[in-house]
Amino acid sequence: MVVKRPIVLGILGVGAAVGLGLGLTNPSEQEFIGFAFVTLRQELCPRLPDILKEATESQEIPQFLTTYLNQSCSDILTAIRGTTEDFLRRNTRVQNYVLFSLYTTDLFGSKYRTIGIARQFITIPEK
Repeated sequence: MVVKRPIVLGILGVGAAVGLGLGLTNPSEQEFIGFAFVTLRQELCPRLPDILKEATESQEIPQFLTTYLNQSCSDILTAIRGTTEDFLRRNTRVQNYVLFSLYTTDLFGSKYRTIGIARQFITIPEK
């Protein structure tokens, strides 16, 4: 089977255009940190009452403080956003592959892997 030259050039052209598009829309590290902050807030605040209940039962945190933290989780995280983002940045390893980036974040003994591609983030569940 003989492949005609215009078909090959067309396929190469489409591949190059897709590659260029992905390269230009590969999200930045700062965009990832913003995504990670929002995700942390969404994941942590609903789980905080259970976490605090355990800490209160073991007397690691006084009861009056747990009530305040439960009610103010999102506000507190927003108030310390800069510090939280710095913490996320220090605990994240970035591997940039031009077309996409792989972010590995270590938080409290757990690893979270996220792919950044085409201005989107996809978190890969750990097994």
